[in-house]
Amino acid sequence: MSFSGVKLPEFDTLVTRHTAAATQMEELASRLYQELTGAGLDITPAQRIRKLAAQVGQEAEDLRRRQRIIREMERHKIAFGASVATGSIITVPDSLTEAQGLLDGTLAAKAAKAAAAGDKNALKQLRAYASRARDPAFVKAFLSQIGAKGLTGLPAAIAAQLRADAAAGNAGATSKEAREAMRLLATALAKGTDPNDPAYMGNAFLDDLVKRGRSEFKVNGTSYFGYQAQALIWRASEGKPPFSGKFMQVVGRDAVVFEKEQFEDRWKASKDAIGSALGSRQVPMADLATVLGVAEWMIPGTPSIGPAKQPVNQSPHRTGSAVIDDLFHAASSDAKAAQALLNHTPAEWKQSVLSYMLTDRLPAFQFHGNTDPFAEALRKAMADKDPVSLALTTEALNTLKVHAEKVFLPGDDDRLSIADRKLYDQLSFLRRPVGSALAAHIDQVYGTYITRSGGFDGLGKADMDRLLVLVSSDRDAAVELQAAEAARVVERVNTHYPTSGEKGIKEQLIPEAKVFGHLVEARRLALLANAWSEEQAKKDVKDTLNAALALLTSPVGSLGTKAAGELGELAGGKGAEYTFDRLSSYIANHLIQTSVTSGEALSTASNQNEVVNWLMHSAVISAKIAAGDWPAEAMEDAKGSSYVTNDAPPELKPMHEIIANPETFDDFMEWARRHSTIESTSNELANTVHTARDNTHDNLNITGY
Repeated sequence: MSFSGVKLPEFDTLVTRHTAAATQMEELASRLYQELTGAGLDITPAQRIRKLAAQVGQEAEDLRRRQRIIREMERHKIAFGASVATGSIITVPDSLTEAQGLLDGTLAAKAAKAAAAGDKNALKQLRAYASRARDPAFVKAFLSQIGAKGLTGLPAAIAAQLRADAAAGNAGATSKEAREAMRLLATALAKGTDPNDPAYMGNAFLDDLVKRGRSEFKVNGTSYFGYQAQALIWRASEGKPPFSGKFMQVVGRDAVVFEKEQFEDRWKASKDAIGSALGSRQVPMADLATVLGVAEWMIPGTPSIGPAKQPVNQSPHRTGSAVIDDLFHAASSDAKAAQALLNHTPAEWKQSVLSYMLTDRLPAFQFHGNTDPFAEALRKAMADKDPVSLALTTEALNTLKVHAEKVFLPGDDDRLSIADRKLYDQLSFLRRPVGSALAAHIDQVYGTYITRSGGFDGLGKADMDRLLVLVSSDRDAAVELQAAEAARVVERVNTHYPTSGEKGIKEQLIPEAKVFGHLVEARRLALLANAWSEEQAKKDVKDTLNAALALLTSPVGSLGTKAAGELGELAGGKGAEYTFDRLSSYIANHLIQTSVTSGEALSTASNQNEVVNWLMHSAVISAKIAAGDWPAEAMEDAKGSSYVTNDAPPELKPMHEIIANPETFDDFMEWARRHSTIESTSNELANTVHTARDNTHDNLNITGY
């Protein structure tokens, strides 16, 4: 940001004269234009003067805007300059946008300081600047004025004010102002701590946040650590913009370490003989809104806890949020931020932040029951294809496999049982994010079962089966996993069909059938371990597979995304070009989607094995259609059908025409299946799925199914 100095009152004189000059030049141009036109002469001189007058007019408007900003600075007694014997010199940014941002940011900082000092009206003034929080000049001016200390103190002041209002029974009156002020702070802090943002305040500001976060303060007689107040800013973030990886590396990691330093001894005490006997729970470091009992009014989505002076309800969870919950809320809006926080081993620690969260700190998530922030941050960090995501997923699975070994054991009836229900329940919020991670890394799931390499390091087949049962207890996780494997099937067929043909594709499908067998059996065992009946489990497994196929072909599914667009664009137009993969994917997507919608996939299958077979057949037939791989006898059999031309020999009509008519498409698919050899592999594929089911039982050491 560059600055220019203006001297008062000379600057006011300059503005007045510049404005007058612009008006006079415009009048001169008009008179000259009339004279030249009347004399029949060239009007170019008048046009030049008019153009110059417009430029001077723009400069005059620029000066007037600067004058308004300077007057506002004077009125609010904001000085960016110096006094001299003949007047005052005011320093103003060369950019008007930056000048306005500097003014607004300074005024917002003044309002913030006043609010921190207890001025109720100041909170409304601060709220008025909420729309300016994305302007870098505003953010830099605002954060420079209040500093890390003021940023830490303001949430405490707001919380204290809400506490006082709650005691008087009118906290709702200031709740909206409080939340909007907190969102302003969250936006400003996210931008000011992102090295890629023009508002970046530098490393020293981040270091100061850490210093203030570790410091102890008091508000209305209540002691708190700075991180407990800063956490309210993290929680107020809406992720636009997200907090940066740099913020998580410096502030986020330190907040995790600090909580452990402060609470480790009391956590150990809660687990010793006395603590266990008394039913002690692992209490995390609560944020300041929770400490003061005003989470309802400061944190979006928090349920009411009743009058401020009444004790919190006696449900298993204590209403509110922990500092670490709020931190993961901030991290969950960006994969890089979540990875920066989790993929780190602090100095003198023997485990990473990720492993620590999944082991030593795991019970602390249950105290408030506010598990969504960590679950979403975990999903963001692991559910991608990048190396860090894979490394974190591998670490998480190796950590969770130890838990899973304790949770699932053979029962007295040799069926799978939940041996540790408390631990099983503690892990429940991790099922969906881990399921998403396994779906994203379905190739490694395949590798764990099928190949000696390409799987997850440290995991064997029995480990994977146990983890899949744990994850598949969540239906959405099971659906996502099965949809990912279905996408693998279609992709594998499309990759190998052009070279293998229909006869050779069976060798590609058998290992996929094995993986599918483990996936569907994991869902069934998870349900049976939770006391579902055989009939209930059987129906659900088919329903889950059907839902997986629906997800696969949805606009956000991998097959639906690949097949997006009209088939006519691919094959119907003159000279249209298309890839075999996209055409085959489009046909498969239409076939599966139509069948799922009509219920064919469910109604024609007696069990999950047949649904898997149906999917694989659909993928192969779609590839065969895309390749046009039809023998002469098949085309002879198609004569006179609605899906072929009247030529001799007949040719298939364009696919978009066949698909457009449901009856024609049904007739065509019946013909295609009749002339496909994939049907002959049905028994072998079904046996493969069934064998995988038996292998799952062997891996889990159960015989009761």
